[in-house]
Amino acid sequence: MIDEIRITSLSGRGTLLLKRGEYWSYWLGEADWGQVEGTHNTYAFWNQAGESIASTTIGPRPLSITGWVLGAGEPLQSRCDFLNTFISPVEDYQLAYNGKRIGFRPDSSVIYSPAYRQNNELARRFLIQGTCPFPLWRDAADTEVPFEDNGRLLRFPCGFGLREPLVFGVTGRAYSVEADNRGGFAAGVTLRLRFSGEVTNPRVRNLTSGGMVGVRRTFSRGEQLEIATTPGSKRMVLRRADGTEKDLIKLRDLGTDWFRLLPGRNRIALDCDDLDQRANMDVSLYFTPLYLEVE
Repeated sequence: MIDEIRITSLSGRGTLLLKRGEYWSYWLGEADWGQVEGTHNTYAFWNQAGESIASTTIGPRPLSITGWVLGAGEPLQSRCDFLNTFISPVEDYQLAYNGKRIGFRPDSSVIYSPAYRQNNELARRFLIQGTCPFPLWRDAADTEVPFEDNGRLLRFPCGFGLREPLVFGVTGRAYSVEADNRGGFAAGVTLRLRFSGEVTNPRVRNLTSGGMVGVRRTFSRGEQLEIATTPGSKRMVLRRADGTEKDLIKLRDLGTDWFRLLPGRNRIALDCDDLDQRANMDVSLYFTPLYLEVE
């Protein structure tokens, strides 16, 4: 059972909290985010029995939320006025539920029930219908994978050898990490590289899939590079120490395939022309697992 959802306007109109059992403002009724349907593209050879599936595409997901505006007199009308202004079919919203989020756009303005018993001076039943163009759910927050090695580099003896030594963990630099994609689909990543010294032609490789993303340029101390491989928002941006930015997508390595994390564990490694220069790179990887359903 869905007990609480939060709808946030991406244009800055605010946030609407719908909660089951909320007797004094907005009561959440039924919420249905439909199912994801796949469209199979098939082909057949001469004299072939049946067809073969060439590819499958996933279409948008429908969204339907019912609820009640509760109250009496002016507070009831004020809450309806906010709802009428908040929901617009020309703006985008984000729905959050149980630590997951999904984007949608309303199909129409708020729909109120025409029946008096569901639309009166004490309560008004409403319906919000929308479409999720990207039908997969994401985690509420990105998962960060830093390239760090928490090794036991500094120890302090305890009990003069009678007990295990006390470890003062010192963080070291790692050149490969493991990223666990818990979702059911390949997920794009955002890589943030900070340079503490000169690095020529930095690259990041997915050793699990064999993919790579890189830039043909020499970076110097204080510069930062952000690379995103998510379809629809791919980018390579240089951020200088003075705060200025520059698009570097034209300088991408010819071997760049904008790799994504496969479902499961992925081994990610750093690379550059001079391997000793990897110590001059401070790298963090961010990604968001994708899910078909959340109930």
